[in-house]
Amino acid sequence: MEYKKKMLICDDTMEGIFTAVYDGWRWENRGFSVGIAVREPDHPELFTENLEIISDSVKAFKVARTIKTRLGGQVYEAVCYAAASVHPEKGTAIFYLLRRALEKGRADTRVLEALADPAVSLVSSLQVKVWHEIHRFYGFVRFREIGSGVLFSEIQPENDILELLAPHFSDRFPNENWMIYDKKRQKVLAHEQGGECTVYIQAVLNTQEMDPVQSDEYENLWKAFCSHITIPERKNPGLQRQFIPLKFRSNMPEFS
Repeated sequence: MEYKKKMLICDDTMEGIFTAVYDGWRWENRGFSVGIAVREPDHPELFTENLEIISDSVKAFKVARTIKTRLGGQVYEAVCYAAASVHPEKGTAIFYLLRRALEKGRADTRVLEALADPAVSLVSSLQVKVWHEIHRFYGFVRFREIGSGVLFSEIQPENDILELLAPHFSDRFPNENWMIYDKKRQKVLAHEQGGECTVYIQAVLNTQEMDPVQSDEYENLWKAFCSHITIPERKNPGLQRQFIPLKFRSNMPEFS
């Protein structure tokens, strides 16, 4: 059977997607239509061959370098944010945005303005959604000390934003040993005092064993502050949910 389309199935990581973009370029230049999926499709497409793509750091680096040097930091940031999304079509959208920006040897640094293009529109939309979630977690992450001066926080974000939180918290706590645990994806972002951040995957942590040995004075003060500034007569649960959605509260001590 002659296949007209190649569906490249890769890891749901930036390295995996960039590797698929690299390989997809070759197939596209040979006349095939290309799609990129981060999981096996539930329903196979007709006249489509599924190809498993193994993540390759060298290929991924080349793609990242090309985006940065030829299209600029704004496009690179948009692509990275879109790659962190949970949207199933993100890989294909990223691929065709880059094809549009780099086709025939050109370098369209203003490709994000072409919102009439479905791929560009989707990448831009995903960038905004992921950006909003990142900035919410800047304010909603709560650390507690778990012994030996290590600060620990547990989060369950909708999108895979753990690595994207690293610059913010590294800048805020450069002289602290801290960890942020994405329970949903079993990943840990760890920062050593005065050092760089490291991501550990497939990290299954028993967070109950990480409870502080003694009550955290600052956590108790924070709870007391939140309790004392509350005015029962002005309680507005609907407005409160707009500012602090329910999905964030399970990891916030003031709601425990």
